[in-house]
Amino acid sequence: MLALEEPRIVHASGPFVPSTADITAFRGGTVKDKKNWDKGSLYFQLPEGKMIVADGGLNGEPSKITTSSPEHPKEMRLWIGNALARQETMHTRLKNFNILGHRFRHGKSTRDKKKLHQMAVDAVCVIIQYDYENGHPPLEL
Repeated sequence: MLALEEPRIVHASGPFVPSTADITAFRGGTVKDKKNWDKGSLYFQLPEGKMIVADGGLNGEPSKITTSSPEHPKEMRLWIGNALARQETMHTRLKNFNILGHRFRHGKSTRDKKKLHQMAVDAVCVIIQYDYENGHPPLEL
């Protein structure tokens, strides 16, 4: 997740099972299992009064997520579209390292593999952040 005010990666989470819904990953669990949501999820990391900009896949938390809506003025819908495009450029940079598009075969157990995969994603996020700070920032908002 990119900050809106500056070119800074502020959150990365996972790995998740491929069929995990975006809203489930955001919350850190399913609605029926609300008592056991992961406290490290973005839902709990957002400071009070702050919101994220997301696509329609995250419509379920209107107090924490802003999505584009026909009721918004045209300028707001355009700004949200630009924010989403900016986020997608970060995802594209992450995908260019090929750690998301292939089976991750390192580690001995499933738990170990997940831990190592998260470490690899975090390392790539550091490289992308370094690139942002040294001449290749994401799109401006």
